Amino acid sequence: MKIIEEKLINGIWALPSFPVVLVTVGHNIMTAAAFHFYSFKPPSVMVGIIYDNYTNQLINEYNEFGINIPTTDQIEIVRICGSVSGREGVDKYSLAGITPVSGVKIKSSLIKDCRLNLECEVVHKVDYPGSHQWFIGEVKAVHKDENYSREQALMFWGREYRKVGEFLERA
Repeated sequence: MKIIEEKLINGIWALPSFPVVLVTVGHNIMTAAAFHFYSFKPPSVMVGIIYDNYTNQLINEYNEFGINIPTTDQIEIVRICGSVSGREGVDKYSLAGITPVSGVKIKSSLIKDCRLNLECEVVHKVDYPGSHQWFIGEVKAVHKDENYSREQALMFWGREYRKVGEFLERA
């Protein structure tokens, strides 16, 4: 049984990249790689948070979250925000040297230092008996620096930080 489970996990790790996101809810930040686009109409994204995680508790309480996209030069911020729990009252904004900014449509803070931020309202929760609870958030507001391009996004797969690869062709 263990061999089959290891093969399945190896199959998951072989999937292509995921953007690293900094999930904000209330005044807390969490690093997450379980993030993906969900729908164009309405514009929606989904993020998977481990059930025991403090951020999971907060999203269930607030029914909202911010998605903040770090760039390739912000790996240290990602490491800091992913290495400490906010449950003990740690102010990750101060610890990482980043600036909180108020959302327009949500009460949770966003990260001013990230050049792309999404404000999301939880519209659906997926309670699958696995490791993560999935939150589908309808995007209510977007804040994008005019010089930001998705090629600057920090990616994660195979337990490695990466950047977007080379262009092949337009579909």
